Amino acid sequence: MANDRVPSITPLQEAERIDREQPALLADLGARLFPRSQIVLDEATIASARAILFTLVGRIEAELIGQERNIAWPVIERSGLPQDSALLAFLLAHASWLRLVQRVGGGAAQRSNIWLAGLAAEDDGMLGRSALDLLSARSRPAPERLSGYRDLPAPLFRQLVKQVDAALTLESGSAKPSNAADLIAGYNEADGLPYLAVRLAGQLASAGNTSELRQPEKAGMDLFAGWLATELDAGWYDVVRILGEGGVRLMLLLRAAGFGLDEAGALIDQLGDPDNARALRSYAEIDRQAARRVLFARNSAPEQAHA
Repeated sequence: MANDRVPSITPLQEAERIDREQPALLADLGARLFPRSQIVLDEATIASARAILFTLVGRIEAELIGQERNIAWPVIERSGLPQDSALLAFLLAHASWLRLVQRVGGGAAQRSNIWLAGLAAEDDGMLGRSALDLLSARSRPAPERLSGYRDLPAPLFRQLVKQVDAALTLESGSAKPSNAADLIAGYNEADGLPYLAVRLAGQLASAGNTSELRQPEKAGMDLFAGWLATELDAGWYDVVRILGEGGVRLMLLLRAAGFGLDEAGALIDQLGDPDNARALRSYAEIDRQAARRVLFARNSAPEQAHA
């Protein structure tokens, strides 16, 4: 119908828009030309973080108004979300997680699921329940797993819901305050993959089942990261970022966790780190406690999931 057509933009209006955006364009260029960090963010990580945020906003919008109509994202793109370190840390860490899962491959995930299902069937207590919960989390719909919708820390989820709700209200008034309040009230951080992996890893370690936990091809990368987080008293996403990053920090992580040189070499190969030889050159010389202090002195995890 003619009334449904999007109003056309005249050349003058388009030129005015471009002119208005010049300061923002220069700011974007400056951020790329003069980054504050000496670590270069690759384009794939930036694209992945943006896709995660886009999917998160769309999912929250659908929960608020009953369908995803892509109303909130354009508003958020124009206004921008606050440069909150917790949000940025989550996006960077979840991008690392997705990259890590892709790198390890689906075969290892299937083997791990078989092992986890057997564990759930053998134990009818808390351990079996935790195994089943983690298996269920792994089986969530792809959009949930890719966006990390269930894996957000509760304060960050609350912040995002309020921002999407505000964007919807600003654009169309589609969202009611009660919808946002109900969505926030119904969210449980303990349903997230980080919490479930750390909880099960702690239970298995307490039962003396550490041999499986030290093998990501058997336990699964999520549970392997959960065991490392438990062993080193670190955040699950902190560990995931290092596993996906590779290089010297991966070497220090494995050293801090007590892996021998041969074990570390095999794990680094499995994780697809191309800098294996250099990373292992001084492995035996590194003090375990010093490695742990260097890695986790700054608590930058986007979540604090503990058993």
